Amino acid sequence: MPKPNFSGTWRFSREASVLQIPAPDETLFVVEHQEPRLSISRTHVVGDRRDTFSLELTTDGQDVSVERDNLRLRAHAVWDGDTLIFDAHLVRGGEAATNVVRYTLSNDRNRLSAEERFGSPSLSYDNFWVLDRVAV
Repeated sequence: MPKPNFSGTWRFSREASVLQIPAPDETLFVVEHQEPRLSISRTHVVGDRRDTFSLELTTDGQDVSVERDNLRLRAHAVWDGDTLIFDAHLVRGGEAATNVVRYTLSNDRNRLSAEERFGSPSLSYDNFWVLDRVAV
């Protein structure tokens, strides 16, 4: 059975999401998914500040490493049925953390949900992000 395709442009739905961290003013995900290749670009906007982070992955569990500013990230993605699990270990400013996100698509393929669990010695949270497909 084919896996879901997450390709598209996705906009954060503040009303449908449940976050334990302050919500960004805007978030936009742009995903290009050609199984097993997955390219994700995420832009958060808070006030006048924009933060874009892009990552190239495969869905077969291969680790990728990224170094940016004071961030070192090692991550991989694997399928659990129709759920794509993103599992990352990172070090920012000398502090280690984990971030696991479970991505699923709605039946109509117009809503992307992301269950996120972040943990570090100084900060832990669980977020449920909901993103709606943007017509292009």
